[in-house]
Amino acid sequence: MVTDDSGAAFDVTVYPAEGQRLYLWLLPQAGQHENHDRLARELVASGIEVWMADLLDAYFLPRTNESMRSLDGEGVAALIREAHHETGKEVMLVASGRPSIVALRGMRQWQLGEPDSAYLVGATLAFPNLMVDTPVAGATAEYVDEARATNLPVFILQPELGVYRWYLDEILGALRGGGSPVFVQMVPEVRDFYYLRRGDPSAEERAATDQLARQLRRAGNLLATMPRPLAASPLPERESTVEARRGLVERDHAPPMEDFALTDHLGAEQSLSDYAGDVILLNFWATWCPPCVHEIPSMNRMAEKLGEGFEIVSVNYQESAEHIAEFMDEVQVDFPVLMDFDGRVAAGWRVFAFPSSFILDREGRIRYSVNSAIEWDDPEVIDTVRELMQ
Repeated sequence: MVTDDSGAAFDVTVYPAEGQRLYLWLLPQAGQHENHDRLARELVASGIEVWMADLLDAYFLPRTNESMRSLDGEGVAALIREAHHETGKEVMLVASGRPSIVALRGMRQWQLGEPDSAYLVGATLAFPNLMVDTPVAGATAEYVDEARATNLPVFILQPELGVYRWYLDEILGALRGGGSPVFVQMVPEVRDFYYLRRGDPSAEERAATDQLARQLRRAGNLLATMPRPLAASPLPERESTVEARRGLVERDHAPPMEDFALTDHLGAEQSLSDYAGDVILLNFWATWCPPCVHEIPSMNRMAEKLGEGFEIVSVNYQESAEHIAEFMDEVQVDFPVLMDFDGRVAAGWRVFAFPSSFILDREGRIRYSVNSAIEWDDPEVIDTVRELMQ
């Protein structure tokens, strides 16, 4: 058990090995998955010791994004120091999603603790979410200060179909801004959380998971060759703070967005400009997103209530037309579904979460945006849209 300066006690699961490297794996919000044990044993077989720590459990925090984002990294720094003190080994952090923020904070806190040797080789982050908070749909993302001040080596495993695939240049820019050497390996044909999937994973997810231990070994070998500064870079000045807002968010003076053309699930091409002159609800969604599916009936009712002069245009995120056709055989969808097979259109509209929606006025300007599911036939929402129609 490891204790940090605040008194939090970390009950670490240790997978011992004889080699000279140790991977400190920070578990996600949902806790340990069966693949964590499998991957740890595969790493041990190649001589890499693994320590797994559940940060939220140690701090008695609820398993939410907000809880993970609130951690200051002191506990991670304590774990880094103890892992080296107990074993004498080099240490690499491993994290995915939101815990990637805490990994970067932990590395910084370790540097601020004046370590006597450069035994921390850096961090490998899978589909890292380094944003301050999920921005309002259409807004610019801001990244946590530690992402923009990291100077230790970082290796990123980026799913090809992941939500942040098209924001990768922004993420790399933030990390490299502090002097960090950053490397990226694309993981083909899978989405975020591919090795943490609950239920029945796809064949592509199983294949990618089979490669993960080998990828982590290679990442550790690469990072170990990089310079490892002991002094932390200064935190950058923050120009603004992202404020998470739910429901309809009014967007003042937003110019018309660029037109796009996609095929629908039947193969017919449609453009957003085909609906010019109408008030439009533009909805980005996916069938694997339960809130997306939940709001479809209220969208159907909304279209029925508002009638002529109002249109719903939905854009499906990176699924197959065959899958959408099967889905629509089971779920009534009274509006066109356009297929964003590679996610470029969603990225162009600055979509960071699903569902995300925009209300466009008759001139094509964004008047409202939403980055969560809502009841679209709520009277207040209906009245808001009617005002635009008039």
